[in-house]
Amino acid sequence: MSILVLFFSATTVVAQYSFSGNANGTISVSAIQSISIIGGTTIPSLSSLDDYFNGVVMSNYVTATIKSNVSWVVVVQAQNNYFTAMSSGASTNMPASVLSLKTSSSGTYLSLNTNGINLKTGNKTGNSISGTNFNVDMKFNPGFNFKGGIYSIALLYTLTPQ
Repeated sequence: MSILVLFFSATTVVAQYSFSGNANGTISVSAIQSISIIGGTTIPSLSSLDDYFNGVVMSNYVTATIKSNVSWVVVVQAQNNYFTAMSSGASTNMPASVLSLKTSSSGTYLSLNTNGINLKTGNKTGNSISGTNFNVDMKFNPGFNFKGGIYSIALLYTLTPQ
């Protein structure tokens, strides 16, 4: 006869406790924009009667490149109401409005002033490294109202979130 004896011993089994929770925080992402203007250094000259009657057009006068994570608008303005006479005998009253600009893709020239003109609007550029590029055409049309000479005027391009 065999006796089978089983011994049971009480053991304590401890499982690891797990915990999960949330950690909340905030991140601030600011609107960021950049504008790059290339060109705009070529000097238009009026050399024929046709130039005086119709003005001189310079296609692709500048190329603008925009990088932005928000919708944007580019405003351009003359820094002064009048051109600066750079040569003796040149008129001192030639207004900035004899210079007008438009994007190469639009059909209407807008006369410059010191208040600024909305040149172009656009949406955020996304992850594009090259950004958004556009060309600006310039028209210079002083007519017969001003003396011959060399003139200068500064233009300010401003990129603003919309």
